[in-house]
Amino acid sequence: MWELLDSLLLALDPYQPILEYGSIPVLAALVGWGTNVLALKMTFYPLEFVGVRPWFGWQGIIPAKARKMASTTVDLMTTHLVQVREVVGRLEADRVYEALGPDVDAMIRQTIDEVLSETQPELWRSLPEAIKEEIYRRAQAETPRVIEESLRDIQEEIEQLLDLKATSIDALVKDKDLLNQIFLQCGEKEFRFIERSGVFFGLLFGLVQMGIWFFYKGDWMMPVMGFVVGWITNWLALQMIFAPREPVRLGPLVWQGLFFIRQKEVAAAFASMISAHIVNTRNLMQVVFQGPAADRILEIIHRHIQRAAKDYGGFMNPVIKLTVGSQQYASIKANIGERIVKSLPDGPIQNLHGYAEEAMDIERTLRERLEQLPREQFEGLLRPIFQEDEWKLILVGAVLGLLTGFVLIFTTLG
Repeated sequence: MWELLDSLLLALDPYQPILEYGSIPVLAALVGWGTNVLALKMTFYPLEFVGVRPWFGWQGIIPAKARKMASTTVDLMTTHLVQVREVVGRLEADRVYEALGPDVDAMIRQTIDEVLSETQPELWRSLPEAIKEEIYRRAQAETPRVIEESLRDIQEEIEQLLDLKATSIDALVKDKDLLNQIFLQCGEKEFRFIERSGVFFGLLFGLVQMGIWFFYKGDWMMPVMGFVVGWITNWLALQMIFAPREPVRLGPLVWQGLFFIRQKEVAAAFASMISAHIVNTRNLMQVVFQGPAADRILEIIHRHIQRAAKDYGGFMNPVIKLTVGSQQYASIKANIGERIVKSLPDGPIQNLHGYAEEAMDIERTLRERLEQLPREQFEGLLRPIFQEDEWKLILVGAVLGLLTGFVLIFTTLG
């Protein structure tokens, strides 16, 4: 085997100068590509810290600063793109009733029957079916008014009931991979450019290295040039994404930061991710009916149900009051209202998602407003991930370039 290797090296000896000089730009291109790829990987991964604190280890820059990253993104969204009061205000009471009405009416009928059968079984069994039907009908007739009044009050108080900013930030901090994916989707082509530009810039600087090596073969030169190549290729790639903001004409060519050229495309990706995973009717309703403000929401609905309940019995109200007493009668109405309210989130409200998605139209709102956002504000969607510890990513490229320079000295050029 060693004889075969010696023979191969002997055969390549006439080509030694070509290998010596040709390897410089090739290795520089590989260093440029490799350092840029590694820098991007270190931006997003690993999701959790790997290593031994506090001496050494690494966690992706975005996962490590998830709350700050999420806050920056959500600030942009809630300040310039979507207001919860606006989108919830698009819901119309009559359309909400169309979505909820049939199930709410069935639930009212069932609840009245259950409560009166439990609390006043003798009285309820003795009532003729016609009177029971009249009580059902009167209760159901109040449904549109209850929905309209409850919706109006909720819309007026929605900013106190639902903290969209806090809800969105908490969701992204909890799911670091989702936070990563938002940035990866929005900056997909920019990240690909960073990877590929490493090859181009590395090759370009490698040719310069090759020229210098022809005239001066100082051992220190290759590691130093490797350090410079690793540093500059990472730095240049980042700069070309965001500069210039406005188109600049260079003779027949027009140049602009890559991220700004794709504003419409990025807007569509961002709107799709946010509306699919964060700000959508299912998530918002879950927060509203199960979050900190749930009691207040249910209190609003219950208040309007109680107001409408005084008419449920119609002409039978005096008879019922006389039979069971005013206090017991009030308790029955309250019981009916409480059961209806508690059944809403897991029952009829589920039928509202389709109409709510259509009316609130969150994805379109996000997309159109992000498309129209001034460039200095639009830049804030992606730029923060590079501004955070950017020097570390550039330094990683430089150090790897330095190490490659030493490898080059001790192997190919040694």
